[in-house]
Amino acid sequence: MGSSERVSAAPMASQVRVRGGLVAAAWLALAGALAASIYLRPPGEAWYPSCAFHALTGLHCSGCGTVRALHALLHGHFAQAWAWNALTVSLLPFLAGWGVVQLWRAWSGRPAWGGRIPAWTIWTLLAIIVAFWILRNLPFHPFPLLAPHRLL
Repeated sequence: MGSSERVSAAPMASQVRVRGGLVAAAWLALAGALAASIYLRPPGEAWYPSCAFHALTGLHCSGCGTVRALHALLHGHFAQAWAWNALTVSLLPFLAGWGVVQLWRAWSGRPAWGGRIPAWTIWTLLAIIVAFWILRNLPFHPFPLLAPHRLL
């Protein structure tokens, strides 16, 4: 078999870029559909699942109020979003930045970041989530302000 007859197993750069662009477009479409759903349908009137932890215990998990917070953010009500879930509002810029980097990598045909996240980062994030979960359920001031609530 001559060298001109060999088929390269590695995809061409343009094929990788096209495939990466399709993956990025699919993620953007999914995120857009979810954002449109949250924007258009207020929580309580839509398909959003309720919190099983809250239903069973009456306590708020660290994620309680997240959909309501996203709904408030999409409508420009930042203080109300903070009142629904301060942790979500605090972490959203970091998550959005990571998502933009991943979409850019996919769009440009580069592989998604496959590096390891340092263990201290994971443990710190887990500690913040657990601390928020505990603090928002404490019955004395100012901790009930961390529980999801509507501003007047």
